[in-house]
Amino acid sequence: MSMRNAVEALFGIIPVLDQIKQSIEQTTGAIPRASIQLNNVTQATEMATVEILNVLDRMTGRIEVAEGAIQRLRQGPANTAESLEAISQALADTRQDSMNIAMALQVQDITSQQIAGVSHMIETVRSQLLEALGQLEPGQRSPAGPSPGEATAFDGNASFTGSTERQENADAIIKQWNKADNE
Repeated sequence: MSMRNAVEALFGIIPVLDQIKQSIEQTTGAIPRASIQLNNVTQATEMATVEILNVLDRMTGRIEVAEGAIQRLRQGPANTAESLEAISQALADTRQDSMNIAMALQVQDITSQQIAGVSHMIETVRSQLLEALGQLEPGQRSPAGPSPGEATAFDGNASFTGSTERQENADAIIKQWNKADNE
């Protein structure tokens, strides 16, 4: 190889190296975002677990109150109305707590969306790096990645708030529809 050919080869590789550098700079920012999203998954899971444990603790207390009211009913009719009211209230509160547990368990959907977002970021980084490497070795086949049919819809910014407002709004709308259907 002559000196001229070597110089031409070097000049030919400079744009490829610039593109690799740009690709690495673009994808490097994705790594901290992925780490933050995984941390959000951990926090949301912990928050939902604590909420579920707190609700279960409240439910246990209500069950004890209802059991006490049942015992009073068995001892005589003196406090029947009061005992039945205590049991009724415990059941109503327990029903609401059951809904709260169901809402807290929705964290699974949110965390799966965040994990899908992280996976997408990682796949994007991998694809860009493989493309850059393919320019360095033009005859080389890049390893197969996921097929286009495997794309998954997700919200990488999904978050668990613990607020019941959205669920209450949805419940109110459904209640209105049911009411309209029955009229």
